[in-house]
Amino acid sequence: MHPAPSGSSGRSTTSDPYGSLDPEEPPRAQPLLIEAGTATVLLRGLRKRCPRCGERRIFSSWLHLIERCPFCALTFEREQGGFLGAMTINFLVAVVLWVIVLVVVLVMTVPDVPVVPLLIASTMVLVVVPLWFYPRSKALWAAIEFLVARSDPDYRTPVRRDPRAKEVE
Repeated sequence: MHPAPSGSSGRSTTSDPYGSLDPEEPPRAQPLLIEAGTATVLLRGLRKRCPRCGERRIFSSWLHLIERCPFCALTFEREQGGFLGAMTINFLVAVVLWVIVLVVVLVMTVPDVPVVPLLIASTMVLVVVPLWFYPRSKALWAAIEFLVARSDPDYRTPVRRDPRAKEVE
């Protein structure tokens, strides 16, 4: 019998016929992405990106948000009519900007208010701003809904699946 080489535990792998029968530790699922903070999620919404992963391709046209993110599969509209909050945000932004324009014009021209230029400026603000901001308001509302969903105790970060895994969630 040969002595065990120094530095080993004294067991030889060739003399242990049961060593290969030990169950393998299952591979750990790696997170698909790193969860972003609240400010980052909201900023992604304002930049028309997916709130969870930051993917840019979430709009199929200027006003149409796709159903799911092509990268992380986040569902943007959780229920039918779920973008009522987006319309409210869009309306508030347009009205706040209109009030700012109105106050500035009135303060600068208080004795002789130019009604026609003020009416044209008001129309421009109340038509152009909502059209420009609406996609951002939809993405921002999707970010707010994501933050609410993420605060749920049952929320789980998406993970990379091992293609050989047989378990399905």
